[in-house]
Amino acid sequence: MESIYAYLFIGLVLALSLITYRYKRIKVRTYLLSEQQYPRLVLSLHIEKHMGKISANILRVKVLEDMTIEHISLELINKKRELNYYNLVNLKLVTGIPTDLKSKNEFDYRIEYSQLTELLENGELPFRTFRYVVTDQIGRKYKTHELGLNKKWQLLRPDSGNYN
Repeated sequence: MESIYAYLFIGLVLALSLITYRYKRIKVRTYLLSEQQYPRLVLSLHIEKHMGKISANILRVKVLEDMTIEHISLELINKKRELNYYNLVNLKLVTGIPTDLKSKNEFDYRIEYSQLTELLENGELPFRTFRYVVTDQIGRKYKTHELGLNKKWQLLRPDSGNYN
């Protein structure tokens, strides 16, 4: 009789751990990947993960002074450090541009990761790393850190190679 209770207890613990694992895995999580602070705004890039895979990039713009966001583009950097651009507004990857933002406000621009990887895979422009560029009404550019993709098309922030 005691062994039956032991087996029921072990089965109950396993069932509860499986339910907890599935609940935590299904939950959508966001992680901060990069944050750049400028005198007029703070530009941060977040990764949204669902079921353990990247589902979207969220570009968060927090303005410190009143300004208008005119363009959001993707700056591709090849091995020779030459720059090429994809305008994400024209490609319909980002909506809601131009945006008038008041001081101390923030706005999130969501870029679906599947659309981004499709653009980078099928695009005619070669690249090694890339970064997001936000342009204001005057033409000033604000850039995130350089980002890269590994062999499995997962987003990462490559190191600079400088250690001292």
